[in-house]
Amino acid sequence: MAVTDTAQTLSPRHPVTLTPTSLDRRLRARRARNAWLLLAPALLVVLVAAAAPLAMVLWVSFWRVDGLVLARTIDTEAWASVLSDPTFRRLAWSTVQTVVIVLALVGVLGLAAGYFLARFVTNRKVQALLLMLAILPFWTSYLIRIITWQPLFGNSGVINFLLAKAGLPQMELFLFNQRAMVFAMTSLYVVFVIGPVFWALSRIDPEVIAASRSLGASAWTTFRTVELPLARGGLVVGLFFASIFLFGDYATGRLIGGGTNPMLSDAISQYAGSGQWPVAAALAVVLFGIAIVVLALFMRVYDLRTEL
Repeated sequence: MAVTDTAQTLSPRHPVTLTPTSLDRRLRARRARNAWLLLAPALLVVLVAAAAPLAMVLWVSFWRVDGLVLARTIDTEAWASVLSDPTFRRLAWSTVQTVVIVLALVGVLGLAAGYFLARFVTNRKVQALLLMLAILPFWTSYLIRIITWQPLFGNSGVINFLLAKAGLPQMELFLFNQRAMVFAMTSLYVVFVIGPVFWALSRIDPEVIAASRSLGASAWTTFRTVELPLARGGLVVGLFFASIFLFGDYATGRLIGGGTNPMLSDAISQYAGSGQWPVAAALAVVLFGIAIVVLALFMRVYDLRTEL
């Protein structure tokens, strides 16, 4: 159907005159409707799998426990307890502190490992092998990976056994404290940063780096002013996903940290296990809010939509 500069009749019964501008507007509206139709299944899945459970958790936080009976009513007792008890504020601060420390360590180690793979390992097969070795622990259960640290680093563990067999003095190792928990979390989540950083550094044109070095910049200056800004997206993406898992991690603090530095996720698990569902739900809402703030900060640092 041709479009003239004057007018066109689309229907003999109901003549409609369209200019090119109005026709373009109708075509854009039709494309927008088609886009929403394509997006509708994914939105339905998100609504059922994410939004509905979150709304349910928020609703449960306003219920009340009468003895052993869970009363489905609107009550602010759980929220009053969470907001007024200083213990919960300390838990929230401990959670933020632990997440920040682990993300800092994960960022530094992941950046170093990704840089090594991208710049010093030139063989593609070796690169793929090393990346596979980094991902290999994720082929086993999460709990198995955590529990493995206990027989390895315990005072009667493998390391002290080997030291005793070698005639060397044994070490008092670091299980069941914050240091052990941070170490275990760092080892678990650093892989989330290595891959994206390696991918981002591999996309940088070698001529850009060569131009920087030819202009007299040192290797450190080139990394700081050229490579790191261009690889920032991969680093932020890795930290983004690591933080999502960190906020929900409660088993590491319990099995490796020994509960000496509990997080909100651990408190949620304990309250839910004892039947205090309203308090557990209120803490879950607080934890979700903290996670959203942290993820929003990542979005302010870098627009993740350009990488995802």
